[in-house]
Amino acid sequence: MLVPGVDIHAVILAAKLGRERKDAQRDTCSVFAAALYDVLSGAGHPCQMVTVQRKGTQPWAHSVVAVAGVYFDSLGEFTTPIYRARAKIHHGVSLSITYEDDVRTDCYESEFDELHRFFVRALTRAMENHIGESV
Repeated sequence: MLVPGVDIHAVILAAKLGRERKDAQRDTCSVFAAALYDVLSGAGHPCQMVTVQRKGTQPWAHSVVAVAGVYFDSLGEFTTPIYRARAKIHHGVSLSITYEDDVRTDCYESEFDELHRFFVRALTRAMENHIGESV
């Protein structure tokens, strides 16, 4: 069931993830992205798994979910300027980031299934609370 008017950024920030929120910025970003994808797609929101890649001297990859052209990770909305601010990269420093569509299947190892279930439960509760507040 598609839930119109859901503020995905607010839902993510309201989800009680504890220290796992920070871990999902580095080591478990694909697990969080898969859970967010599963919750959103289960609610009827068309979404896409996306891999963000930073090119250059310090290459890096990060899994996010795209909804209507807006990207989300465990800290909410994700854009190049937001990443630049989070990583404390001066605006004068060249930054090359690409966004590439990815697939949901097999995006993380089975050893993270329990963490995925935790993220799904937390995001589902946050979405249900958000929907209840907006009615």
